[in-house]
Amino acid sequence: EMCIRDRLLAYIPGAVYLIAINVYGVLILKFQKQAREEGDEESIAIGDGKLFLTGFLGGALGIYASMFIFKYRLKSLFLMVMMPVLIALNVYAVVLLFTTNFGFML
Repeated sequence: EMCIRDRLLAYIPGAVYLIAINVYGVLILKFQKQAREEGDEESIAIGDGKLFLTGFLGGALGIYASMFIFKYRLKSLFLMVMMPVLIALNVYAVVLLFTTNFGFML
């Protein structure tokens, strides 16, 4: 049985990672919108693949929320369908990891 200190040591890096990857997803979308408004073709090169990968790695909620906050990419059917699917997968993975106390790592 894990003591409380060991559980916290397992939870804190996981929570920090989730916060960081979601902030990263928000920033990607924000910078992409700014680049498109300024007409900077080189910066617009952040495609759906990078957004999808960030969402898959845990940032789907941040990307999906920022799409509505910035009113950007709302007509992208790929993102509007895949981000909620990835949110469900992210939630499942987080619940699984936190309920097993990151047992695979210990």
